[in-house]
Amino acid sequence: MEGPRALKKGELRSAIELANSVFRKDSAYKMEDEFPLLFSESNLENLRAFVDAGKVVSLVGMSVNDVIIMGCKTRVVCIGSVCTHPEYRNKGLASKLMEDAANKAVQDGASLMLVSGDRGLYRRFGCVNAGIYRWYSVKRSQLNAPGGGFVIRKYREEDVFDIVKLHQLEPVRFVRTYDDFKALLEAKRLCDQISETYVALRNGQVVAYVCLQLPRSRDLPLAILEYGGSRFSIFKTLGDLMDEVGTESAIVRTTSAEVELDHLMVCAGAKRSAGDFMGTVKLIDVGRFLEDVDGYVTEVVGERRRRDLSIRYEQSSQCLSFEYMDRRLKIEGADNITAFAFGSVEKRQQPQTRKSELENLLDAIFPMPLVDYGLNYV
Repeated sequence: MEGPRALKKGELRSAIELANSVFRKDSAYKMEDEFPLLFSESNLENLRAFVDAGKVVSLVGMSVNDVIIMGCKTRVVCIGSVCTHPEYRNKGLASKLMEDAANKAVQDGASLMLVSGDRGLYRRFGCVNAGIYRWYSVKRSQLNAPGGGFVIRKYREEDVFDIVKLHQLEPVRFVRTYDDFKALLEAKRLCDQISETYVALRNGQVVAYVCLQLPRSRDLPLAILEYGGSRFSIFKTLGDLMDEVGTESAIVRTTSAEVELDHLMVCAGAKRSAGDFMGTVKLIDVGRFLEDVDGYVTEVVGERRRRDLSIRYEQSSQCLSFEYMDRRLKIEGADNITAFAFGSVEKRQQPQTRKSELENLLDAIFPMPLVDYGLNYV
């Protein structure tokens, strides 16, 4: 048996057949159509596998992407399509592939791993539920009559340039090229569900876009899991979207960086709840991540405080320490560090009544917003 290693030319079809046999056994949909950027010849290096007699028997799919978080660019690796042929299970192959994938990702400059699952395999690897997101649930009857002169329609190929430009304005986002965006939109899949993308227009100009999961019946809500552009236009056309797809309710998911849509939804009486990332998360290179976001840290606390704020990470002990004005705080373990950096619903801490200046500084910096999958789900 060979591995862990990247797929070689001619092995992609075997990997696709394995993934389809595990995830799409009784489905008309195929993994290669739903995830065109993952299962492509150009991504062979990121398809990590064990191969036995020319047959892929265990697979970890990964895509490496740049993301923007509050003006700072860092790199993430998205992990998905993790599967093993039934005859080769319980041999530790997937665990070895996860280690291999993380090492490859770090070599490629990634600091953060996003996994589309919450299995024991990922927990043992140090992944944790992290990130703070908001879910809004709203009924058609709660929305006022449309206003503002906005109209909606399904996106067209000529809209992709406008969609890319609107996406570039988002403070927390994946970096996508035109070609990537076009391929992802054409796949019509959003977080493993059938999807459609609509644009909102005013006076013929595209001012927003929304990517939504189509409801399977009128009794179920549509789910908006990615959007960009004018929040007011999205809010004002939400009722039209419900009418378009034939449902009476909607759910909208936002990152913790969202302000305007939060205000609009709450004022409309939408039910708001907190959630975490759609899967599990791990900082795989804490030192690099801290370097990447140092500009954000400095902007939040100011140059003088940043000079006096010591931030150190010890890789060997997995210990992150902060020191300021003779006060010190230590966080140990990959899961705790990741949860501290991005917040965690499952690891939520009780608020303290009195805090040191160091703790107040860290509260201003963390948790940082965490990028959401949207179209980049694998």
